[in-house]
Amino acid sequence: MNEMIKKPTAVELDDFTGYTGEIEGQDDARASGRVIQGSKIKFIDPRWLDPDEEDITGKVLTVIGLLRVVNKWDLNTNVPLVTQILAPGQKFPNFDKLNAECPQSEWGEKFGKMVGPWAGQQCLYFVDENLNRYTWPSPITTIGSAICIRELVDQVNLVRKFRGPNVYAMTERGHTDFPNSYKPRRRPHLLNVKDWIKLGPDQTGGPLPAPDKDPEIAPPTASSGSASPASSASSGSAPVGAQSVTPPTAKEITEDEILF
Repeated sequence: MNEMIKKPTAVELDDFTGYTGEIEGQDDARASGRVIQGSKIKFIDPRWLDPDEEDITGKVLTVIGLLRVVNKWDLNTNVPLVTQILAPGQKFPNFDKLNAECPQSEWGEKFGKMVGPWAGQQCLYFVDENLNRYTWPSPITTIGSAICIRELVDQVNLVRKFRGPNVYAMTERGHTDFPNSYKPRRRPHLLNVKDWIKLGPDQTGGPLPAPDKDPEIAPPTASSGSASPASSASSGSAPVGAQSVTPPTAKEITEDEILF
């Protein structure tokens, strides 16, 4: 897969601006080593776990970006044959159509049903105070994770509208109730923001992997508030040199105020 020749800035790559979870042909998503950066973390209801299966629920990390990824999998080996990073604003392809065009020999059983090799994924990236990077990959078909990411994207874009594009959220790994008709469940929740901070390009641990140049998905031919030093949370702190930012007030957002 070809990558962008021009070296983008962190803000151009983080996909908060121009985010879309839409899929072609619908009204309304695993990753290769190319998109997994640092330690891979996961959410197994109701806990967040690191690669050693240690519980990191409550750990505070700074969200530095989001990438949306299309993969074609070898379902026998669980190895991606194709990995494409979508550009900001580019929709996911129509996976039903892509999978329907694949021979049944490329399909496999998953959770008791047959699935095709094409799938989409969202990868959320974090850093700690030492710029150690973490990646949380989640399939777009996991509803609770999709809601969590959409909520976070909306909140980041809202704050950036008033405080500028280089503002990032220090969030706590948490969970919230996720009602359903089967049994009580929790879904991942990242809206417990401990601080909003400004970071320069050298304070995010380097750029994320670049979107691919070719927008077509095809099978392979071969396999602004006042700044002050950022505060530390109880289970995490900001990267060195980060500046704390006051989030916008309700008056700023609504351009109105309630008089008593």
